[in-house]
Amino acid sequence: MRTLSYTEFERTFGATNSLGELHDQVKQFFLNGGSTAWVIRIAQNATKAAIELFNTDATKLAVLTLTAVSAGVIGNSLRVHVDYDTPTPEMTFNIRIDLAGVDSGGAPITVASELFKNLSMNPTDGNYAVTSLNQNSNLVSAALHDDAPDAHSGYAIWGTLEVDNINNTNLDDVLTSVGGTGRFLVSADNGPYVTVTLGAKTVGAVKDAIELALAPQGKTVTVTMFQMDDAATYYGYRISAGSGGRIRFAKINAADDIGEAMGMPAEYGALEVDGYARNRPAPSGLFSKLRLDSDANFQGSFGDFLVVDPDTITVEFTDSVVTDEAISPIGWTTDTTLALDGATPPTLQNLQNNLDALIAAASAVSAIDWSFERQGHRLVAYANYGGDNGDTSGVLASGAAVAVFDGYFDAATNFTRYQFSNQAAVAYQDGAGAGSNGSRPIASDYSLAFAKAERDIDLFNILVLPRAEDQSDAHRQELWGPASVFAKNRRSILLVDPDASWTDVAAVTSNIANLRIGVATDHAAVYWPRIKVSAGGVTKSIDPSGAMAGVMARTDVSRGVWKAPAGLEANLLGVRGVEHSMSDGDNGTINPLAVNAIRVFPNGVVSWGARTMVGFDNSGNDDYKYLPIRRLALYIEESLFRGLKWAVFEPNDEPLWRQIGQTAGAFMNNLFRLGAFAGGKKSDAYFVKVDRETTTQNDVNLGIVNVVIGFAPLKPAEFVVITLQQQAGEVQT
Repeated sequence: MRTLSYTEFERTFGATNSLGELHDQVKQFFLNGGSTAWVIRIAQNATKAAIELFNTDATKLAVLTLTAVSAGVIGNSLRVHVDYDTPTPEMTFNIRIDLAGVDSGGAPITVASELFKNLSMNPTDGNYAVTSLNQNSNLVSAALHDDAPDAHSGYAIWGTLEVDNINNTNLDDVLTSVGGTGRFLVSADNGPYVTVTLGAKTVGAVKDAIELALAPQGKTVTVTMFQMDDAATYYGYRISAGSGGRIRFAKINAADDIGEAMGMPAEYGALEVDGYARNRPAPSGLFSKLRLDSDANFQGSFGDFLVVDPDTITVEFTDSVVTDEAISPIGWTTDTTLALDGATPPTLQNLQNNLDALIAAASAVSAIDWSFERQGHRLVAYANYGGDNGDTSGVLASGAAVAVFDGYFDAATNFTRYQFSNQAAVAYQDGAGAGSNGSRPIASDYSLAFAKAERDIDLFNILVLPRAEDQSDAHRQELWGPASVFAKNRRSILLVDPDASWTDVAAVTSNIANLRIGVATDHAAVYWPRIKVSAGGVTKSIDPSGAMAGVMARTDVSRGVWKAPAGLEANLLGVRGVEHSMSDGDNGTINPLAVNAIRVFPNGVVSWGARTMVGFDNSGNDDYKYLPIRRLALYIEESLFRGLKWAVFEPNDEPLWRQIGQTAGAFMNNLFRLGAFAGGKKSDAYFVKVDRETTTQNDVNLGIVNVVIGFAPLKPAEFVVITLQQQAGEVQT
């Protein structure tokens, strides 16, 4: 992944841990001036944490599998909060994904959080949960579980209810109030809203009027007087669409509107159920039942609570502070059922209002260690104790009426946030597997990572391989050769880390030749000694490559890529010291071996070397002895490679060559003006040649145009030699 700061890195990969040096190297890179890093985590046999989420059916079914994007134990810190607090609470849902962690003091924090709103489980919906999560989440991937139920008929139940299924008194009264004929709007399967004109109170008239309006769209509906509860206290107008469909109503802004009075839109209490509503994961926390898997389960859960007389209920809460806290029923309603509000007809909006009153009454009891929300027609309670577990067992105790009130809530314990793990099924989740860091990566894992980087990363110029947990010096020496070849092919350089066993200059001089074997040394550099950084209140030693990559990035911005990332201004920030303090003599020993020193001076820890690994004395390769020259050459090559792509497929003749020469010449002249080359005039500093001499007729026949670029490099001054000479004064005679 690409990251622009260490904070962003932590949001994806978690807070600092002690396993390997990845976090340390990334942190040092950004501390020392780096601005953009690509990070690929690799390990041998690492696994990803996953979780299965269940629906709200009486017989719970797994509906959605979430898997951590990143392998490793970091996935076990993922938490998922689900709620139905949406404009269509029985069609859609919200999901928040948190990456939990701890701060430096051990207090729990949220390292990263993603919120996805108004998700649907309908595969044809533009906000289908599986697609939305897979395309937009940096923390998880999603898949529909094999146990997810098939689609059912979507429906809407108007918010204004009737007390029987014969007289339709309330609909008749509403029609009478608008002169006998009323209008409203209907939409089927996300289609456009169309106007419905209704002139009779019968179920058949409702069906005919809706189908007449939907006829141009080829839609049909089923209309029934649905028995809401087991005792047949109330009936609702249920309008059903086809399998997997949805139907919605809206008011019309006119005097003859009956949509508002009949509670047809969701904002006036209507219960709108999507044909895929059962495939939604259950809400987090303790939630009230609204069974959608059968009419009988609907009536026995939501319907029976709808007709409860709240005066008979004393609600008690069990929490971590007190055993029981009671709410008097007088404090929130005096109606005989929750569907009533004084003299008004029974409505689903009255239920919502009464739930709001209950929430207000419960929230007013300061000792209650719970918080409450109404999500559509459901009451949801969250435990404010017990951490993520939010132990909800025994939360609601209702005295003598315990069977009535508690029966409206699911009896199962549930989490305030679902947790990724491999634990057995608990409440509405099942741990599908814990994340594991696996073991140290081997050479083949790095090869796969290089192939992934080749595909996914457009441009990088420094390659660092942070030390993995349990990775010895011998293990790492297997990696430097292939890594350097990959860097060379991508016009980049590899920063090779010194062996941890190099504790003194003698160890460096004895082993540096072995470290070079198999490495593309003209595209690699090594720094020594290892550096010391603070971590969790202690000091530890780490490899210097991350810090040096940051220093190079900082120098590139402030001075240019042609400036050596060394000298007094190349101080290593966030570094407490080095494993071995060097004298000038020590420095003079390792520098000819092309081992770049990291030294401690009064102004801090600084980079005090700028050679590539091929730059040891008498190597026979003086062209790219110095790191800034190699990096400048790579910069020129990469820039012209990208800047001359316009020439591909142009007619390969002298007009094209002149244009190429002008483009390349302008680029080189700009570098000359910035001081990137040696020489006081352009002819001494660089040349660009593209003509008949560089591109022969055979080249033209092969589709090739050759551009030759030359430049005079600025070599860094490694030593300042001072010669003193005394000037004898004349003796006056």
